[in-house]
Amino acid sequence: MTQAWRFPRAWPVRLLAVAAGLCLLAIGAHPTWAAMTPAAGNGGAAASLAQIAKELAPAKPFFVTSDGKWIAPLMYIGAFALLANGLMHLDPERKKASEFGVGIITVTAGLMWWPFLIAMMVTQGLGPLTNFVTGLAGMYAFFFIALGFTQIFHVESRRQLGAVAIFIGWLTGVYAYYFLTTPAPTGGTWIYHFSIALVWFLAMNLAGLYMQGRVRERVLGWVVSFAAIYTFAVPAVLWSMPPGHQGPF
Repeated sequence: MTQAWRFPRAWPVRLLAVAAGLCLLAIGAHPTWAAMTPAAGNGGAAASLAQIAKELAPAKPFFVTSDGKWIAPLMYIGAFALLANGLMHLDPERKKASEFGVGIITVTAGLMWWPFLIAMMVTQGLGPLTNFVTGLAGMYAFFFIALGFTQIFHVESRRQLGAVAIFIGWLTGVYAYYFLTTPAPTGGTWIYHFSIALVWFLAMNLAGLYMQGRVRERVLGWVVSFAAIYTFAVPAVLWSMPPGHQGPF
C-alpha cells in the first residue's frame, strides 16, 4: 500500500527555487534583458531599456480604442467576483454565503473577460506588451472559470486546482520582477503594476495553500477582499477617468 503524497515541509525553499528558475528563464528570453549587454553602446543597459521603452507605446493610446473602452466595466466585474469570493471565505460556516451563487458569479466574470482579451490581442492595443499582459490575464480567466465550476458542481478537485493556483502565483512573481526593473513606455516606473502583481503573487499562493488545507480560510478571505479593492476596483476608477488623468495607467 503506497503512502499518500504530502506537500514537503520545505515547500517555501522549493517554491523559491522554482521562482528563481522562472526568473532566470524570463531574464534570458525577454528581449529587454537580452539587450542588457556591454556591447549595447555608450549608455549600456540603461540606454537599451530607455530605447525599448520608447518603442513599447502603441501608435494610438489604448484607452481611446474601441476595445480599450471596455476595460473599466470589466475591471468592476472582476472586483465584484473577487469580493464575492472574499466575503464567502470570511464566512467559513457558509451561514450567509452561497458557494453555488459565488460560483455562478466567478464563472460569469471569467467568461466575460475572454472577448476583451481576444480583441486586445487582435488589435495589439498595448503594443509589444499586448501578448505579455494578455497571457497572464488569460491564465487568470481560465483559473476563475475552473474555480467557479468546482464551486457550482461541488467538484472535489481543490488539491489539483491549488497546485495550479501556486504555479500561476509564481508566474505572477516573474511579472512583478519585470514591472519592478523595466521603465514604463511613457517614462517613470511600473511601481503600481508591480504592487498589483505582488498582491496577486501572495493571493494565489495563499489560495493554493488553502486548497491544500494549509492556510486558514479567513486569512484567504481578507487577502482576496483586499485584492478585489486594490487590484480591480481602484484601477477601474482610474481607467474611468479621462485621458491624462488615469494615474499610473
